[in-house]
Amino acid sequence: MVQFDNQYRQVKLKIVYYGPALGGKTTCLQYIHRVTDPQRRTRLYTLNTASDRTLFFDLLGLDLGRIRGYRLTVQLFTVPGQVQYNTTRRAVLAGADGVVFVADSQVGQEKANLESLQNLQENLKANGLDPETIPLVFQYNKRDLPKILSRAELDRLLNPKGYPVFETVATTGQGVLEAFAAICEATVLSVADRLGITAQADALTRLVANVRAAMAPLIPTKPPEVEAPVVIRTTSEGQLGPEELMAEAVRANAAMADLSARLDQLSKQLSRRVEELQALLVFSQVLTQAREPDEVTTAFFERFLVDMKVTAGTLILENPKGELVEVLRRGLAAEPLMRPGAQGELPARAILEGRQAFRLDLGDLAPGQNREPWIDEVRGLGFEHFLAVPLVAQDRAWGLVTAYGEASRGPFQDEDLELAAIMGAVGAVAIANARAWHALEQVNRNLENLVAARTGELQQALAKAEALAKELSVKNQELEATYRRLAELDQLKGELLRRVAHELNTPVTAIQTAARILTRWDQIPKEKVSNFVGIVAEEASRLGDLIASALQAAALGLPQEVGEKTAVPVADLLRQALAPVKGEVAERQIKVAVKVASGLDKVMCFPEALTAALTALLKNAVEFSRPQGSVTVTVLPVRKAGQNFVEFRVEDNGVGIAPEDLPQVTEPFFQGGNLLTGKPKGLGLGLTVAKRVAELHGGSLEIVSQPEQGTTVSLRVAVG
Repeated sequence: MVQFDNQYRQVKLKIVYYGPALGGKTTCLQYIHRVTDPQRRTRLYTLNTASDRTLFFDLLGLDLGRIRGYRLTVQLFTVPGQVQYNTTRRAVLAGADGVVFVADSQVGQEKANLESLQNLQENLKANGLDPETIPLVFQYNKRDLPKILSRAELDRLLNPKGYPVFETVATTGQGVLEAFAAICEATVLSVADRLGITAQADALTRLVANVRAAMAPLIPTKPPEVEAPVVIRTTSEGQLGPEELMAEAVRANAAMADLSARLDQLSKQLSRRVEELQALLVFSQVLTQAREPDEVTTAFFERFLVDMKVTAGTLILENPKGELVEVLRRGLAAEPLMRPGAQGELPARAILEGRQAFRLDLGDLAPGQNREPWIDEVRGLGFEHFLAVPLVAQDRAWGLVTAYGEASRGPFQDEDLELAAIMGAVGAVAIANARAWHALEQVNRNLENLVAARTGELQQALAKAEALAKELSVKNQELEATYRRLAELDQLKGELLRRVAHELNTPVTAIQTAARILTRWDQIPKEKVSNFVGIVAEEASRLGDLIASALQAAALGLPQEVGEKTAVPVADLLRQALAPVKGEVAERQIKVAVKVASGLDKVMCFPEALTAALTALLKNAVEFSRPQGSVTVTVLPVRKAGQNFVEFRVEDNGVGIAPEDLPQVTEPFFQGGNLLTGKPKGLGLGLTVAKRVAELHGGSLEIVSQPEQGTTVSLRVAVG
């Protein structure tokens, strides 16, 4: 008969070890007690009578899980084996939920085993128990002795219906715990069936798993030490008959054992209270160290999860608009209680308005109970246990905190619920105080900001005036620099006009003279006519070079930025730059080689300016090369001083530049002389323009030259 203890919310399962005298029942219970309670938190009781010192009952508290919120525990009993104590046997067997029959395997014990088994059936019926349905497990004990019956012989004699059988040696513990685990599982299933749990397949599966998980670690690596039992001696044997004496002794010892169990439970509860107080002390210390609302909420939530022994949960608080908001969340992608129901209501709101801590074990739900969508979602996430605590302080609900436990964590006990409620109350006060303190500080800061704003207006005005003065100074400097640049450009313009006029005089005079002479072409020999035509052509070409040089001067007046840069194919740039020198290249039989690095297809630049600069470099290279010389154009990426550039390198093997002329070659109108080439063509602006264009592109111009060995000019354009 299942015993419900409503005070401690327990279901007590009574298992009785039955069998012939000296069969090993007492030894089995002693062994089980040593293994399951190595810390000796519960006592082992026995009753001594005049002629029998057999241990006949024991109470053992073992947690096998929960049924509908009640914790399953086990009470173990033995019965005396001698015939004269049949009254005691019947009294001990009353209310049994399961039986282990310990048979003596020795040859010659067949009759004793059979009589004891028949006596078991009679006493079960006498107590209103059905021998056909009560869970029963057989132990064939003393399997280590030399002369024993075979298992088949014992089965034919005692177990024709095929109940579970375990061959055991009680003195060493061999097989004892396996038999104990089997009767526990069978008894729990029987009780579950009587309570209607078997209809819930998932709940029954979890219940069996809990029983097996509780029993699995009980098999020890070595036998524990033997504990002397507590002996209760009877003194009233002369006043009562033998049967009455035994019945009274059974009841008295059962009561004492139950009292001992209750004392043990009270001791555990006291220990739990101490742990709760320690947890609350740590919790209070953590909250007192936090000041800002975010710090308080984080400290409260993290400590709540630690003390509830879970890793998943959510802290939900009301915002100033009265809306519930998930402030912190661990181990969840979303809080199930924040999913609106069919009518749009939030389960979290319902729990918060109830203002009571809410606990749920999904395994206790009967079919049809779990209609709420959020419960199905919790089950789908793999959680079995749920706890929600409203945070109420100053007669106001500030929010709630949830905790989700997996099956391995076990259900939330009453003590957990009480601790959670206390932590919720303390946390709510801390959150309310932190928010109030934060609001007060915010008011103070607003006042300080207002005062600072008023007193700082003058400083801002002064700073603005100073900024305007600095800006005016900068503008003046820029204006002065512009004036200087204009003056330089004006000077450059004058010099350009003077040089152009001077340079134009010779070719124009030569062309005019040849033209006047050619007007009398019919009076001049044909060979002289050809010479004069050649003079006109040569001077016209020279005149074109002067005009091109004059156009180069326009690049010297370029501003810092000319429109937008454009991504131009490198091949197009080189083609346009080479076009003006093709005639002279062919005439002087100069070899021109172009090398472009692989992958370098385009370059960001100002196309017209870069083309003019490259043309100037190529003209110089061709002009100062010897007939049948060579010019090499190389385009490649380079990195200088931590910056990336595209480098246009023009190399020739011509006459080179004298060392004393090299520092001046980029100055406007500078023209170095050479005995082999005579005075150079043009106005001396090519390298000046190239340097200006390189700087316009964020780059530089580098010239390396050795007399009689050639010149290398590198024009670099910044990338980006």
